[in-house]
Amino acid sequence: MPNNDINYYYYLVAFIDILGQKEAFQNLEGLPLQDNDHKLIEVHKQTAMFVESLREGFQNFFDAYTKEGESSVQVHPSKQAQFEEMMKSNLKHQRFSDCIQAYVSLHTEKYHSNAINGVSGVLTSCGSLLLLSLSMKKAFRGGIEVGLGTELSNGEIYGPALYKAYELESKVAQYPRIVIGQQLTNYLMSVVNGHEQQQGGQSKEDTEICKSLAKRCLKMIVRDVDGVPILDYLGNDFLQSIKEHPSPTDMKEWKEIFNRAFQFVESEYMKRKQEGDKKLALRYYLLSNYFKARASSFMDRDESNRA
Repeated sequence: MPNNDINYYYYLVAFIDILGQKEAFQNLEGLPLQDNDHKLIEVHKQTAMFVESLREGFQNFFDAYTKEGESSVQVHPSKQAQFEEMMKSNLKHQRFSDCIQAYVSLHTEKYHSNAINGVSGVLTSCGSLLLLSLSMKKAFRGGIEVGLGTELSNGEIYGPALYKAYELESKVAQYPRIVIGQQLTNYLMSVVNGHEQQQGGQSKEDTEICKSLAKRCLKMIVRDVDGVPILDYLGNDFLQSIKEHPSPTDMKEWKEIFNRAFQFVESEYMKRKQEGDKKLALRYYLLSNYFKARASSFMDRDESNRA
């Protein structure tokens, strides 16, 4: 019998669509391939295995970025255990074909900081993953939004939150970037303004941590050249946020990753331009301009002064 005990809560949902997967298989059509054919194996590595590694990478980044870092909230040693409990978070995700769905429940009963820490973790993980993906010559679009949803018995998220995140990715993003929904911004502003986020109220410590994390998240959001709110994953505030946590990648590596990603973006722009593919050429042109505008974030002080 169906379970009638259905609960809808507010969730943050990130929807990621990895681009160019179909193109990888096009050259294989019509060929007399056999099992273990080296061409098929190579395409499988570039597609299915890449999606799986990307999902694992998302979880690794999330685990690193939601651990206790250099918090701007001063914690007395006697409350350290409480602080660690307040900074816990829970991420769930699924893979569907070439897409990844990640979500965090905003429904809390004891500490709402558990939710906002998850929100911060999703933002930093998505941004880090996009840069890393581009450095591996793979691109994706993303949409992140807050909305109502429920968790089905198989662990999937269902409801407006998912649909809105998908719509941002599929209809608004247009090129490799991560679009931020209006309801997410509204939620973060509500937290910053000190509005209670759970029934029964919040402790002073919980409210302070929530405000601090929400402010950090808002600083990672900017308006793109077309006015669309996006995750500024190459911006100084984003980089400062990941510096404060034990990231799987140090800043020297990030600089190398940035350079490889930039080279890929530039090469894709030139390739699409030479092919006469106006749509993709324009999209990579926009992405290239974003990289150029943020290049100073990855320069040393001396390099920045020379530039």
